[in-house]
Amino acid sequence: MLAVVVLTGCDREEAKAKLDHVVTASCPKRPNPPLPGVPRQPLPDGFVPVQVIRCRWEFRYLPGKGDWEVVIQEHVDGPATELMTELRRPSERSLFDQACTLEGFLVDYFVVVDSSGSAVLPDVPTSACGEPFPSALAAIRSLPYHVDNQIPIRRVESEKAFRAGCSDKYPDILRRWGRPGAARQIWNPPPQGLRVCVYRITKKTPDTAQTWNMVEGRLESSRILQGSRLRTLFNGLDAAPASDCTSDHTQFAVLNPGQYSQAYVALDGCHNLLRPDGTLGRLTPDAVALLTKRKDLPDTR
Repeated sequence: MLAVVVLTGCDREEAKAKLDHVVTASCPKRPNPPLPGVPRQPLPDGFVPVQVIRCRWEFRYLPGKGDWEVVIQEHVDGPATELMTELRRPSERSLFDQACTLEGFLVDYFVVVDSSGSAVLPDVPTSACGEPFPSALAAIRSLPYHVDNQIPIRRVESEKAFRAGCSDKYPDILRRWGRPGAARQIWNPPPQGLRVCVYRITKKTPDTAQTWNMVEGRLESSRILQGSRLRTLFNGLDAAPASDCTSDHTQFAVLNPGQYSQAYVALDGCHNLLRPDGTLGRLTPDAVALLTKRKDLPDTR
């Protein structure tokens, strides 16, 4: 049997907190999770809220600016009686050790504000295993919030990358993986279109060794291959003989067929092809030219 007690008596006296940690009555302009060093506190006795402010972090496309992490600030006016009742419930404590599941629990970032403008980041009561009471979470999320603002926090993807359907930066997989492999068909059946993202590595490229200790390239161009050009490329890819060349390159392409696994091509140096199965082939200059010497096609994302 599990014995559980609640905070009463002296424990409850500690919860008669004075206003120790006043926070800003607005959303923090930082990436999620926000302000890990700012402690929550029990809702002080006598604290009468007139507003609840909630913050949500999302990824959104901002026209002309690319993909961004934004914080959505919302508010609701009034005493929020049900929420206040939940916040003043004591947390449970177990008299004995007990087995608890290792689960993470996400509590919305919200503050309660009184008539003087003082804002508190309140603690949320928990069960004996440290799980916030479901009724408390429901009380937080069921309030009729109104959106006040959408605040850009950090750019995740540039406008160029968004329109290209490619990442701004990409690790140079070709430098780390691959073993010689005989010619074979890469994708069966062949896709009807292929997105090609071209990346360049230069000495001026910042953070070239920050992704899994791998060199990174920055997006230079993109195109979509279809029709006869695509069929010609597949002939070259499928006929590429084994390669054991390890020379460096300054450009590489990521070949994204959509529903299949990606392939990678060194656009200079050895012209290595890294197939989805991890084997290395070697392309002819004509096959590489199909990836580098054609006008970019309109993006169909």
